[in-house]
Amino acid sequence: MTDQQIFVVAVLAAVIVLIYSRRLSAQVTFISATAVLTIGSVITPAQAMAGFANDAIAVMLMLIILSEIMRKTGFLEWIFESKLNISGNYRAFLGQMMPFVAGSSAFMNNTPIVAMMIPFVGDWGKRHGIPVSKLLIPLSWAAILGGMVTLIGTSTNMIVNSLVVGSGLGELSILAFAPVGLMLLTGGMLYIVIFAWRLLPARKNPAESFAESPREYVTNLILQPGSSLVGKTVDEARLRNLKGVFLVEIIREEGIIAPVSPSEELRARDELVLAGVTSAVAELAGKYRGLKPTAGFELPDHEKLEVIEVVVSSRSTLEGMMVRDTDFRGRYNAAILAVHRQGEKLGGKIGEIRLCSGDLLLLVAGADFGKRAAESDDLYVISLIKEIHNINLKKSIFILAASFSCIALSILGLVPLFKSLLALLAVFLISGIISFPELKRSLNMNLLVIAAFALALGRAVEITGLGALFSDTVVCTFQPLGAVGVLAAIYIVTNLLADFITTAAAASIVFPFAASAAAAMGGDGTPFYLAVAYGAAANFITPIGYQTNLMVYGPGGYRFKDFMKAGFPLKIICAVIAIGGLSLVYGL
Repeated sequence: MTDQQIFVVAVLAAVIVLIYSRRLSAQVTFISATAVLTIGSVITPAQAMAGFANDAIAVMLMLIILSEIMRKTGFLEWIFESKLNISGNYRAFLGQMMPFVAGSSAFMNNTPIVAMMIPFVGDWGKRHGIPVSKLLIPLSWAAILGGMVTLIGTSTNMIVNSLVVGSGLGELSILAFAPVGLMLLTGGMLYIVIFAWRLLPARKNPAESFAESPREYVTNLILQPGSSLVGKTVDEARLRNLKGVFLVEIIREEGIIAPVSPSEELRARDELVLAGVTSAVAELAGKYRGLKPTAGFELPDHEKLEVIEVVVSSRSTLEGMMVRDTDFRGRYNAAILAVHRQGEKLGGKIGEIRLCSGDLLLLVAGADFGKRAAESDDLYVISLIKEIHNINLKKSIFILAASFSCIALSILGLVPLFKSLLALLAVFLISGIISFPELKRSLNMNLLVIAAFALALGRAVEITGLGALFSDTVVCTFQPLGAVGVLAAIYIVTNLLADFITTAAAASIVFPFAASAAAAMGGDGTPFYLAVAYGAAANFITPIGYQTNLMVYGPGGYRFKDFMKAGFPLKIICAVIAIGGLSLVYGL
């Protein structure tokens, strides 16, 4: 090895050690490594900064911004919660949730998908008595597996593509990942639903150790004409089986029905009085199978709403007022969903309840509620219970249709993805769908830095001949096994590195060596590039290697060994499928 090659090896080794030890962040480590290589005259300043002019990196950033715009609409969450018949059975729920998350992650960056789904999955677990630790690892892994199916499914795939483009090796198409990615997705989900669920811990979320005090709220819902519940008995409608909620009485024009018999037939415009614990009543803030809040209840006109618990203060001007006369919408941009009064059983129409100091209220509040409440002494905020979405269907459908049109045009080869995404973001900015400050906040600068300076490290490996030296060694070592042996070595090295440093870092470090090995083998280098992407993304045995694993680590109350126990078999399954699938598809 030459002095320059030894120098580059030392820099790469330092990068791995620093990222693994968490002494420096990944982005600081890559900047520092590039600075050292530039000062050491291994690469020029122009080569060090070339990554910032890489089209593939720009596409990656625009796709992340687009994913964030789509996530904020709440449209996908609304479809999953409102339009799919969600099962109450644990394994059936996994069978519904995982394909939905994986399918979404194939065309949206998987990090915002997981961020969107964590609250919903956690709420489902609470309602059905399933520990959240049984749910969040499958959520993360479904997003990872789905992200392997397309170029745009995960930032790791896009970083590998930027490395391919930056090395002058052409580029990977959006669907280049699909043949083997679908194999990985299918095999992974079957393993989780059939076997892995048994290996997941039944452990409480740390936040659940602080038990919620059992406060019972009362709320009213009106049965809408045309609802599937009209004409059914209370028992047939399963309104006596709502977890945490009890049907107190039914109010009709001819009188009040209380207690309610299971055989009582429901009629259109019945006003149902329900009582239940805080979290259960909060679930009723949205539409529940044709049940809507009473006529005086109007949702604030915002896409993102919050269910907030407040207490009426002793100096409140609301004291003694009926709920219907409070003008809550005008005063606070909020609506009263339910009322709790300690030591008193409330009933009847919620609009006729007279408020008292000390009453607890569940409110559905708009964005400026906090500011308005702070300017008065009427209410004190206790806690945020739940986020809900007041979907603007036309706007959401436009955003999703426009986004997927861009992707379709690129798949068909009609318009380059860079041009269509740039035009789409311009339209969104001009139309006010996203503001410039929001766009800046959506930019992932850490990922940009890693991707751009990873190209500089790859350039150093290429210039010094280190990549060629490595490829000659690998090819000679695995020559008896042929191209499949070389492919397996690239996948395994990337996969092991990704478990202990970030996926982006692992892909960035291994790629130049993989490219050199592919060149030495001759033929199409695509399977070797894909091996790097799949190896980096198939990260299941630690919470630190992949961002979605880290996102569920705390909320799920997991321990490090939980990932290893359930994830190691999945890691082996993915290795066999990826290596075998790439060999089969590309005829190695």
